[in-house]
Amino acid sequence: ITGTDDAGPGWKTFVPAGASPTVETVEKVDALRTADRNRAFDLTQCVVADVTNAAAYIVRAILQIRSAASACPEPKACAINIMNIISSFAWISQFTSLAVSDCWDKGSQKALCAADISDMVAAVTNGPAAGIASTSDCADMPDPLDEEKHLPMD
Repeated sequence: ITGTDDAGPGWKTFVPAGASPTVETVEKVDALRTADRNRAFDLTQCVVADVTNAAAYIVRAILQIRSAASACPEPKACAINIMNIISSFAWISQFTSLAVSDCWDKGSQKALCAADISDMVAAVTNGPAAGIASTSDCADMPDPLDEEKHLPMD
């Protein structure tokens, strides 16, 4: 399985010598069908996942900015909101980069790299925000006003 030599499919050994053009044709058709299926998957990812998620995170960032503007006198809530805003913009970058790769028929290695870096930035900023928020979210008797200060506004 991990060898570098290509022995080819085992079924070829059972095909008569005169049938080889047919075998090659079947292989070509199979390769085209696989390429078409992969392209359809990429386009679905582009529209359903990448573009939709980028748009959702744009809305989320707007709501988080509104929430941060009203909660910044509270240092803890302000820190949570700022980190969430940064992570939302990083996820917008990630999904936009993925859309570039998935929507373009040739893909883009640089776009995939940008998506990975953006995802890392989003995770690194979102992790501490979640940790700080958990101190109030996981309290036995959370203060509802404290909770509202770090949630996106409707």
